[in-house]
Amino acid sequence: MIALISQLANPRLWIALAIAAALSWSHWQAYSLGGSEARADLAQYQADTWQAIAQLNTDAATTLANERAKTRKVEQALQAQTDKQNTQDAHHAKTIADLSARWRAAAGPAGRLRDPYATSQAAGCGAGSGSPTSATASAAGDRAADAADAGGLLSAELSGLLQRLQREADAINLAYASCRERAIADRDGMSRSP
Repeated sequence: MIALISQLANPRLWIALAIAAALSWSHWQAYSLGGSEARADLAQYQADTWQAIAQLNTDAATTLANERAKTRKVEQALQAQTDKQNTQDAHHAKTIADLSARWRAAAGPAGRLRDPYATSQAAGCGAGSGSPTSATASAAGDRAADAADAGGLLSAELSGLLQRLQREADAINLAYASCRERAIADRDGMSRSP
């Protein structure tokens, strides 16, 4: 220990300690200043990042509002088209119902349709057939519904078949009329799109 105390009196040791202290001080200053610069850089980076995120959120909100407005506009247009089509469909269905009612009324209480081109002759083929009318008249006289057949009424089976076919044709016509306008609009829209 005495050796250590004697060494403390050595001026070179004090100079060495002073240099070491100065280097330590400068190193600590560089470290602490560099750390604060790094902290400042980090704080700036975080601020920039939060600002960029806020800008992205604002842009996203604007884009979302625009897309919602577009969607709402398209939905309103589709609803208007649907309403228009429903109105047209109802009008077409009413027209078909009116025509069907007229056809049922024309069928009469028996439900049998009348041939609009039948002549009032009791004979089957008309005057120009060249066949004797008495044979046709006597053959027709064997049935109970001869008076109705002579007036151009169609058979119950044929009347039923024609009425069923008319209902089916009307259903097909309604379906076609309902989707025709939309199909044409879709086709035209597809031909315009790239």
